[in-house]
Amino acid sequence: MKRFFCIILLLLIVLQIPGLGWANISTSPSIYEPTLQIESREMPVLKVGTNTIQIVLKVANNNIRDLVVVPEFDRDSPITSNSFTNSISIGNVKMDAKVPINLDLLLSPTAKEATYPITLNFNYKYYVYEGEGEDKTLRLQNGSYRETIFVKVDNTSQPRLLISKVTTNPAVITANQDFKLNVYFENKGSFDFNNVSVKLKGLNNDGGFYITQGSDTQIIKKVPRNLVSYATFHIKAAQNISKGGHKLDVTFSYNGIEDTQSIYLNVGGDSGQSSNLLIENIVEPKSAVGTNEDFTIKFDLRNNGGITAKNILVKVESTDPAILPKTTNIERINSIAPNSSETLEFVFFPTEDAISKNYPISINVEYEDDLNLPGEKRPILNQYAGVYVDGGGDTTKGKPRLIIDKYSFEPQLVKAGENFEMKLSFFNTSSTKTVRNIKIFLTAEPGGTSTDSPNAGGSVFTPVDSSNTFYIDSIPPKGRVEKTITMFTVPDALAKTHTIIANFEYEDSEGNPLEDQERIGVPVVQQSKLDTSELTLYPDAMVGQPTPVSLEFYNTGKVTLYNMMVKLEGDFQ
Repeated sequence: MKRFFCIILLLLIVLQIPGLGWANISTSPSIYEPTLQIESREMPVLKVGTNTIQIVLKVANNNIRDLVVVPEFDRDSPITSNSFTNSISIGNVKMDAKVPINLDLLLSPTAKEATYPITLNFNYKYYVYEGEGEDKTLRLQNGSYRETIFVKVDNTSQPRLLISKVTTNPAVITANQDFKLNVYFENKGSFDFNNVSVKLKGLNNDGGFYITQGSDTQIIKKVPRNLVSYATFHIKAAQNISKGGHKLDVTFSYNGIEDTQSIYLNVGGDSGQSSNLLIENIVEPKSAVGTNEDFTIKFDLRNNGGITAKNILVKVESTDPAILPKTTNIERINSIAPNSSETLEFVFFPTEDAISKNYPISINVEYEDDLNLPGEKRPILNQYAGVYVDGGGDTTKGKPRLIIDKYSFEPQLVKAGENFEMKLSFFNTSSTKTVRNIKIFLTAEPGGTSTDSPNAGGSVFTPVDSSNTFYIDSIPPKGRVEKTITMFTVPDALAKTHTIIANFEYEDSEGNPLEDQERIGVPVVQQSKLDTSELTLYPDAMVGQPTPVSLEFYNTGKVTLYNMMVKLEGDFQ
């Protein structure tokens, strides 16, 4: 009789839970935390304006309720939400269901062709059993899931002004010489532009070039489509300028677009044009790729400049170890002549550890030309392609990875010689496996102080009232644990971003030992301080005659002071 009464009571409790019937409980293994996974097969492509992309979310292990999706965009991303609210309410989802989710996005017209991340935050609720036997009850819990997808921007229709030629008059530039610089550029768009601003950057009257007449900015009232226009600048080479190539940047501003391109002027020779490499016609897999299945990344490298690009180094790689190159991922090209191009192909494959998601592929190009000075930094291009990997639906293949998904400092800018709090969030990326017996110890890269410092060779950060090692018992699938540690920064730490390395030693659910590392950038600032001597004046001053004023400046801080301006104020002209 007692057992019958308990069954009736449990049935009444179930029927009082909104949206949850007897069939849902009997089919749901509700002792488990739900697992969520994005199953979209192709990398979405966005064009300027409004876009709607669809992702497919799979829910396993349990039913979920009140699902809400909140997209998160990088601060500098050209992509924003096109909806009135940034959150998307999905509602209740049954176990093993696949839910299509539409994201309404807005792409800025100034977006460059690249691959951009969008982080999706899923918040939901779910029921779990608590207790044993007759004391077994249902409890509602909150859950969350976070995954980053990648979208590709196709902005080939975006109008653009491209530098086609650079000339100087006279053609050969020498030190301490005035000359006229003409920058020719072509309107590649399908309509005219009005009031185009052309600004010259990188000017320097000490060892470089500087304006002698007019301004460093020219306004072109009309730039017709498919025609070449030009801007003229009156420039002088400094007396102490060195021979060889000198870089200047040209920034075009038009229709809300701001685009910067580089030119090189050669001192002691004909300036002509620089080389200008572009990555074009990227070809990537359009459908999902399975594990151990080869796929190809193909693109054209074109020289849009006026002189030959030389010693070209092309490197294509994935930052995730689950994607490996099948062929060499580094290509060296001796040269590419003006208006010529090279077609490159690279073959990759996903390993068994790859799970079902989008993986970005980075394309990096370094090169030089005859205008590069010895030891000068080479121009660098960067672009992204992408591939969607179908891990076969079995996310248990991959090893659980432990990462720091976010960190923060208080204060935000760390001051040398003071304490600061560092808050770390440790996240288990696995959807199914728990990580256990976690040991985390922090180390800092050497070289954080000057060589003559008493702390040279040591760490610039020291834990306060604690150790640099801490222990976490376990982190569930897609779970996170936050830790806060107080650190002290040595007074003579260099003003720069220092690196703290978090070293992980942990085990998966089968007891297999695993190791990993994460790097944390800590911006350290030094207090600047300027002292002066007493102002020294001659005792007598004659009307209409100059009077010497003497004053000494002492930099008593630990950072170099730049662009210092001294202004005397008083009853004089």
